[in-house]
Amino acid sequence: MRLRGFIVGGAIGAAAALYMARKRPGTAAWLSATMSNGLSKLGRKSMSMMMMNDWKTKAVASAPKHTDGTAVKSEGNWERIEAIINSDPKLKEQANQVMAESSSRMH
Repeated sequence: MRLRGFIVGGAIGAAAALYMARKRPGTAAWLSATMSNGLSKLGRKSMSMMMMNDWKTKAVASAPKHTDGTAVKSEGNWERIEAIINSDPKLKEQANQVMAESSSRMH
């Protein structure tokens, strides 16, 4: 959304609120009170849900875990990658070039 649209929308909303407040003050007051109460309830409910929800435990439980089989799987994957690179001469040349550039940039 562009800033211009936000400003124009805000101006139109302010004009509509001013019109309602002058033409129908009771309706504007009722609408204001209703919106205030509704947003207040929504804020309290969302805050209580955040406090009751055990999101820290869920985050820890869903984090990746190190297993003993990871090294074996990784080794097999690297062998497959090496076989793919060795099967194509152009790819092998490009991989060697990348490895040479990265080793020369080591900190």
